[in-house]
Amino acid sequence: MGQIEDLRAFVRIVEFESIGKAAEAAGIAKSAMSRKLRLLEERLQTELITRTTRQWALSDTGREFYDRAVDILAALDEAEAQVRCDSRSLSGDIRLSVPLHFGRMVLAPALLDFAAAHAGLRLTVDFDDRIVDVIGENYHLVVRVSQPPDSSLIARKLTETRHVLCASPHYLARNPPIETPADLHHHRIIQFGPARHASWTLQSPTGAKTTVRLLAVLNSGDGAFLIDAAASGLGVARVPDYLADPEIRTGRLVRVLHSYGHEPRGVHVLYPATRHLPVRVRVLLDFLVRRTRDL
Repeated sequence: MGQIEDLRAFVRIVEFESIGKAAEAAGIAKSAMSRKLRLLEERLQTELITRTTRQWALSDTGREFYDRAVDILAALDEAEAQVRCDSRSLSGDIRLSVPLHFGRMVLAPALLDFAAAHAGLRLTVDFDDRIVDVIGENYHLVVRVSQPPDSSLIARKLTETRHVLCASPHYLARNPPIETPADLHHHRIIQFGPARHASWTLQSPTGAKTTVRLLAVLNSGDGAFLIDAAASGLGVARVPDYLADPEIRTGRLVRVLHSYGHEPRGVHVLYPATRHLPVRVRVLLDFLVRRTRDL
């Protein structure tokens, strides 16, 4: 089992982005954790993690191997759980919190498939944009768009999302063209959140960043409402791509300034570093990582 333990050590190091933190979580010495990584790299005859006194980064090979390692360990854990439970399915409770619209648009199909494949599980999913207290409210996993600076939580990245600018074809046909960020000053702005003064930063194809300050004519904290407002011809909205893309594909909305990009926002699944992760939760975690990997 030494090779499997070395594999688990590598996955844990990647998730913590630190040999020392991974060793602390595993309850072993940092030197022992480092030795497991070294033995694995020697056996594979390649460097998985580039490390110096000041820097730490996965190599390209290490990134690919990590994805495979997660799949292998998930399959092994599930097989062991089935033997221990003398059952062909996992059992027990899993509580997770997911963002409302990202959860409904992106995660819901995966969660339904997972629930169908594991009938012995009792899955409780809260669709809510509220920042929950993971430990205090007894959640096993939470999904958040943008990783919060919370050292008590371990983060696994699911995917990335970006904002896009869009408006209805009817609105664009009746208003001045939008060819540069400055052109937005001549348009009605639909803004997420309560601030009437919008500040949108866009990056040109050459990498130059431009910030435009705009006055919103409509505000809301509900992304789906902003989509409906833009589709109704009320102005230009900045919304997450997972909300806009279905409407763009149907022609209900048109993307504007598509050559100008926004900084990506990471979507992470989080769980407490101080809490043992049950096998059933680990299996769900790895399942979500696999399902969202290519989004």
